[in-house]
Amino acid sequence: MSQLQNIINNEGESGWDTLWQKDITPWDFGDSSPALKQLIEEKKFPLPEGRGLVPGCGKGFDVYYLSSEKRHVTGLDISQTLIDQVQKEQKELNVPDSKVTFQQGNFFDLNPPEEKYQFIYDYTFLCTIPPHLRPKWASKIAELISSGGILIALMFPISNHTDGPPYALSTEIYQELLGENFIREYFDENPNSFERRKGKEHMSVWRRK
Repeated sequence: MSQLQNIINNEGESGWDTLWQKDITPWDFGDSSPALKQLIEEKKFPLPEGRGLVPGCGKGFDVYYLSSEKRHVTGLDISQTLIDQVQKEQKELNVPDSKVTFQQGNFFDLNPPEEKYQFIYDYTFLCTIPPHLRPKWASKIAELISSGGILIALMFPISNHTDGPPYALSTEIYQELLGENFIREYFDENPNSFERRKGKEHMSVWRRK
């Protein structure tokens, strides 16, 4: 069992804060995923304007990447230690709250803004959730995204291992979870990836019905 798994299995949700306190963050590559950049920059996938959400946002690389003058992105994380850090960094970078907001909280308790979110980006978030909570994740995603909005789901890890986190995922699991409320309109089974994640990621985009 990895150090990460040991802490989460012993401490539950509070273990994520412990991991940030101890700087045990093997998921942090210091940049947005090559697959996300490929989707936006090379494949020219049209990202909606409006409000976006990145659950399990980590240090906020994706939050900053997806934000713009016409897109406000909220980074959500359960670790208060992390949120304190990224809020401080946001001030140092002089990034206005009109573009980016970081907040501490549990994804399942999140109340959407009145107009909901026009897009959500999920990467290394679903894989942290115990498998029995996956249907609850799918219901919450559907609740948070406006009709016609999108979920960008970078599927990881595509695997068949039995322990976690990260818990193994598959394209079939995503279809089972999302098929009722979403239509998959983009899929790439071999996107650009960080070196040690090559072959373990699929990029997908789902449109809310």
